[in-house]
Amino acid sequence: MSHNLTNSEDINEDILPPEKRIQTLLLLSSKIELNTNIAARKYYRSGREMISMADVYTKENNLEQAYILYMRFMTLFLETINEHPDYKNVPIEERNLNYRALREVLPIAENIKTKLLEQYSTEYELCQERKALQEFKEKRDKKLLSLEKNDTPSIQNVTQKHLNTISNNTTVPELNNTYLNNPTSFELRPSDHSEHNLINFNELDDNTLPSNIPTHSNSKIEFNQHKPIVDRSTKPMLYKNTTCPYNLRQIIVPGNLTKRFLEQAQRNTFNNLETCGILAGKLSSNCLIVTHLMIPKQSGTSDSCTTMNEEDIFEFQDKQDLITLGWIHTHPTQTSFMSSVDLHTQYSYQLMMPEAIAIVCAPKYNESNFFFLTPYHGLQVIADCKFFSGFHTHNTDGDIYAIAEHYVLDDNLLVNVVDFR
Repeated sequence: MSHNLTNSEDINEDILPPEKRIQTLLLLSSKIELNTNIAARKYYRSGREMISMADVYTKENNLEQAYILYMRFMTLFLETINEHPDYKNVPIEERNLNYRALREVLPIAENIKTKLLEQYSTEYELCQERKALQEFKEKRDKKLLSLEKNDTPSIQNVTQKHLNTISNNTTVPELNNTYLNNPTSFELRPSDHSEHNLINFNELDDNTLPSNIPTHSNSKIEFNQHKPIVDRSTKPMLYKNTTCPYNLRQIIVPGNLTKRFLEQAQRNTFNNLETCGILAGKLSSNCLIVTHLMIPKQSGTSDSCTTMNEEDIFEFQDKQDLITLGWIHTHPTQTSFMSSVDLHTQYSYQLMMPEAIAIVCAPKYNESNFFFLTPYHGLQVIADCKFFSGFHTHNTDGDIYAIAEHYVLDDNLLVNVVDFR
């Protein structure tokens, strides 16, 4: 997402120096929690999605987000993944793919860092200039105000002395009613009121003023402020979603998604069996767009669903260049809510993709809700939970999950359904 900055007013006065801004991005990129209960292969899958998203951000010139993802990828697969107990079970071919990607990503990340430092340096200089200009204006205004207060009596005294001099040496001009009605247009009449001595100031210019009339040049100081211009298209901002308090990217969902899913799940629903699907899509202009609903091979009960042959899903996503954006499942006889098992399943999605959503459809009650784990509470509660399977309770004071606020339904967008069963 690019923005055009047309004046210096849009520059943050508290903007950090270039190196500190880079350090901020590095802190964002290093926030990866390795959960050993999530299969190592899922991390490798997530790594490929990081690269895919980073490539899109690079093409869209959103260099900050691209840099964060590239660095996150390198942090995960150079420093962290080796600690996973399931690391040795990852096929060597899959690990080699990531090693090759690491060699390609390193120079790309360095190049982006150089560009970001250049942009940050320009903005920092403009910010400093803006501060200096603001300080100058404040000092000037204070000085002018002080002069105005101090000079008012002296100006009055000088004016009175000048009038006294005129009254002693010459005849004071008569001010007719024209001046009273229009002070900028008046006639100066000598005492003899002779017609030919009339002087109309409206008809005079600098060349026609009589030599005995003193002229005064009014000096006016103008501060011509040429505001610096920054091309915001070369400086993308970290995305801020004003509709979501957690600053998550917006997910655009096809309007017919739940309808199509319930159609695919109808037989299982009739037999009181859960059905689940995986949501996948693409990144565009810092928005995540759901384009595909994939229904993997699975086995279900009245209150659970287990997927199988996930490799088919991964292979399809790789060919279509799709990223995982969440999941959807039914509660055949219950209401729409997140069970304890659902919470742990959602955690695995949201750990990889913070914006990942869980859609729970309750056909019996004709309701469907979009949920997510609360980022500053729910995620931590589930991460700390020692029960990884089976239904159990989570004792907590806050909300572990909530209705997602970062999604938008688009009736003009139709989902592609791919059923692997």
